[in-house]
Amino acid sequence: MILDKVNSPEDLKRLSLEELLLLAEEIRSEIIRVTAQNGGHLASSLGAVELVLALHRVFDSPRDRILFDVGHQAYAHKLVTGRKDRFHTLRKEGGISGFTKVSESPHDAITAGHASTSLANALGMVLARDLMGEDYHVVAVIGDGALTGGWPSPPSTRSGSSKRGCSSSSTTTR
Repeated sequence: MILDKVNSPEDLKRLSLEELLLLAEEIRSEIIRVTAQNGGHLASSLGAVELVLALHRVFDSPRDRILFDVGHQAYAHKLVTGRKDRFHTLRKEGGISGFTKVSESPHDAITAGHASTSLANALGMVLARDLMGEDYHVVAVIGDGALTGGWPSPPSTRSGSSKRGCSSSSTTTR
């Protein structure tokens, strides 16, 4: 299995396109297996697998900050950022969180539960980065539920005023 060889996002950068496609299938199978036992948000996680793999191949997490608006879109993220051996404990007492959690991994840029906070958080990180003269990317992954939550609009209109701005990706799962 390819997933057995992936312990960090850096490992993804060495995989061929064919291996990445197989890895996406393996990740989906693991998400289905674990959520069938433990419960969890299945559709949003399955819909974000390729996006997560692409983001971790292009950006340099945890140096670059990848923020998930809806934490339960991040199950693939958890599997490729050193938590695959504990993934079976997802949403169990003493196990890993069903959402991103700063105390769980340096790859979790924010602790997120539900929608509508990633763009505001990303904007804050971009402004802090620029004030401190640092150089890293900030990427917000938002879900369709965030668009109705009211919070994405103000930060998205201001994010372009930063020196380097802030990137966002959107996923829609039905």
